[in-house]
Amino acid sequence: MFRHLFTLLYLLCSVAFFCRADESDKLHIASLHPLLGDMARQIGGDRVVVIDLLKPNGNLHTFEPSPKDVAAAGKATLMLASGKNLEPYLTRLKEALGASVTVLELGANVPDVAIAVDSADTHHHHHHGGGSCSHCCHHGPNDPHWWHTPANMKIAARTLTTKLIELLPAHQNQFRQSLFRWNRTMDQLSAWARTELNLIPTHKRILVTGHAAMNHFCKEFGFRSISVQGISKEDEGHAAQLANILKKLRAAEVRAVFPEYSASPKSLEEIAKSLHIPLAEPLNTDGLSPSETDFATMFRKNVGIIRKALSSSND
Repeated sequence: MFRHLFTLLYLLCSVAFFCRADESDKLHIASLHPLLGDMARQIGGDRVVVIDLLKPNGNLHTFEPSPKDVAAAGKATLMLASGKNLEPYLTRLKEALGASVTVLELGANVPDVAIAVDSADTHHHHHHGGGSCSHCCHHGPNDPHWWHTPANMKIAARTLTTKLIELLPAHQNQFRQSLFRWNRTMDQLSAWARTELNLIPTHKRILVTGHAAMNHFCKEFGFRSISVQGISKEDEGHAAQLANILKKLRAAEVRAVFPEYSASPKSLEEIAKSLHIPLAEPLNTDGLSPSETDFATMFRKNVGIIRKALSSSND
């Protein structure tokens, strides 16, 4: 009996040892966005271990890595960032991590798209609160939310694959095959989206959101982007500002307004009620919904919401 027990303990210890050895043989990656972490898992496959520092339901624009996050990132070889000035803490984080961790900005090679100049809000410099990003202007004149098109995700995946091959050249064939599958999926998503969005007449292709997060999507799929930058009841001059926004939206003949996941819809509800137009389902603009932590799921959900709201609105 003791001999069998010893044998069982030996086997369990052996399995644990080899599991730890297998784990240490993998490339450890820290990610500053769930969508980037998912991409790393899909491209890297069983050769990577990914830890997401920014979790679903987090706040993309107020997130600051905690000492615990920095410690976790310090154990990684590679850290993935969105780039495009989206992470204002990135320089400090690089300094804290030192040269042992390579920081890769996956949005670096994605072409810039400027924030639409016809935003309904003329007070971009105010912080209105209550929204997922009422201060996008702090990131510069361009929209840093580049992950809203399959074409951009292909560019980012190519950047990631190049780095993975550099770090693990023995597995380059595996990474290239993963990239091929990724690109095929992105092409299928793009074709599907164009079919869906073609159901929306050109004059209805106006996307009104709380903050300027859909400019990449709008440029790719032929929409006009208007952001109202979340107005709260506490804002000084709220009535005059709201009147100005309503005037601009009436002139544009908008057909629906789109709240955003995790942002308060109150100001958009007020706008929709005043204009007698529908308030659509919330869009996942920051990519942080816990039910849509991969690009394909998020993209399909957003396209479906837009198509439903604008193709069915009254002429």
